[in-house]
Amino acid sequence: MRELNELRRGRGLDAADLHQRIGPCLRAACAIAETDPPAAARQKLVLRLTELCGRLPPDLKLAALAALGLHEEAAGEFLDRRISWLASVLDRDPRTARRRIDLAFRRLGELLGAPAPRGDSHPLAGWYVESMKAMLRLDRTPTELQDERRIVAEADELDELVLPVSVPAGPGCDPVPDITADALYGGEIVEARQVSASHAQFVLRLPSPLRLGQRHEYGIRFTPKRTGLRPYYAMTPLRRCEEFSVRVRFDRAAPPSRVWRLNGVPGRVVDDGVDSGDALTVNRVGEVALEFHDLRQGLSYGLQWSFDREGSPDTGTRNSGTEPGLAQS
Repeated sequence: MRELNELRRGRGLDAADLHQRIGPCLRAACAIAETDPPAAARQKLVLRLTELCGRLPPDLKLAALAALGLHEEAAGEFLDRRISWLASVLDRDPRTARRRIDLAFRRLGELLGAPAPRGDSHPLAGWYVESMKAMLRLDRTPTELQDERRIVAEADELDELVLPVSVPAGPGCDPVPDITADALYGGEIVEARQVSASHAQFVLRLPSPLRLGQRHEYGIRFTPKRTGLRPYYAMTPLRRCEEFSVRVRFDRAAPPSRVWRLNGVPGRVVDDGVDSGDALTVNRVGEVALEFHDLRQGLSYGLQWSFDREGSPDTGTRNSGTEPGLAQS
């Protein structure tokens, strides 16, 4: 608590002497080494505290972010002004806002005692996925995937995201995936790249550059024009991804005979169509919904299905995580 209270003085985590104000307990909790330069120490501290603030109830999360200078609407102000801002948002007096901050910091202190999350093992940097929701519509032509994410910036001035999508073709299919992407909110598509016959990338420009630790939400609709897609949807995170949920709506006129869960399997297992044995039930409106937490980079999560009848519709999409896209591999 003493070390956290030291951080909130002045400009909070925007302070020029921040690296000199990080106490030994915070250094240990945030894996900050004595040899880390000031910029690296600040990055580790901001990302760890941002993550832990996200676990607090909404009012305590707001109080902690404002006190530390991590909230975009309160960043850069001195502590008294940040407390006044918090009081106005909470519709309370400044004394109540201070008590809310104290409570939030006590909760942060408890969370800081837990082990730090594993680091991002992929060389890509700049942001990670805090939560992702995917909705795959197989009951319409063409197939449509809606991808909504909340990300956290791991660097200052994050301006663009590169979003990969893979749509592997079945035998005898057109080798060109012909995927389109429409930004629903949170940015605009400024470039589409055809990397290979099965893989495309889209560049999403954000409304404004993000600061280190700042959260941002966006939604994109991907539409593959190819027919005869493979029967699965998998998200394979290339970056850190904390939460992933997917809902697939099948065509009720031609439902699959079997659906099974893909819970952290190698990509080759997905390509080979191996039944995991973890069977899923399609509900009466033709949907299957799943949730995954703390995903491992490089493994695939989602669902796969099969049809008894020859010629039944096969559709598959792989989403490449944290770089998500649509058929993402």
